[in-house]
Amino acid sequence: MADRVARILKERRTELGLTQIQVAMESGIELQQYQRFEKGIRPFENCSFKIGLRVCAALEIDPYELIAFGSK
Repeated sequence: MADRVARILKERRTELGLTQIQVAMESGIELQQYQRFEKGIRPFENCSFKIGLRVCAALEIDPYELIAFGSK
């Protein structure tokens, strides 16, 4: 699941024409933390609810898109 979420984060950031630092700054997190999410090193599902929502807002993603139900 971490790979799927990492792929979604990177694809959406690219679609919006944003850099990793722009997403991190808008989300209020360190660049390295966002990079770990995008690389799948730190599972996005393990971050706090508040950080997850901030990243989703910065990337204009519905949080439900990142939640895996069953065996997606």
